Amino acid sequence: MKALRVTSGIVLVLLLSLLAAPSLRAAEKGGLLVEISKKTVSNNDKITPNGVGNMSIDHDLSLKVDVKNNSSKELPETPIDSIVLVQRFGSSENPILERFTGTAKLEPLHPAQTGSVQVGQYHLGGHMHGTSDMHADKVLGWKVTIMRDGQKLEFTSSSSFESMDKRARPASTR
Repeated sequence: MKALRVTSGIVLVLLLSLLAAPSLRAAEKGGLLVEISKKTVSNNDKITPNGVGNMSIDHDLSLKVDVKNNSSKELPETPIDSIVLVQRFGSSENPILERFTGTAKLEPLHPAQTGSVQVGQYHLGGHMHGTSDMHADKVLGWKVTIMRDGQKLEFTSSSSFESMDKRARPASTR
């Protein structure tokens, strides 16, 4: 019975983190089919027994970008840039919006070939009081930019990304 409670606490934390993030999606632009998802880099969450009390949130994630070249032209090696916006609570009750940026190189792709990169590592921290995630960091949005034939192809999590990005400050170094 005790193992069931601990497992249900872990499942609850994972479910809340999935619900709190904007949905990650696939879209096609400029002959590229791009699918963006979250990838856990490290997870040091401290889950309390029975899911009661404070639970510490401490994990690093990145964006995994899968690109399929749907055009009949070769795609040369190209940079992929990302911006991830994270809402932090820190030690105050007033949230702060931070911008994490990253760049990775996508290997050349032949027509119909698929490649993947991880880009834009970011940290989520905070704590939960039982099931309340009020003091846990949240991803509010992201943007991935891919260059193709000198043209920027931008993929965003939502139409409100640009307005949130204007309010964000560069991420603090840890």
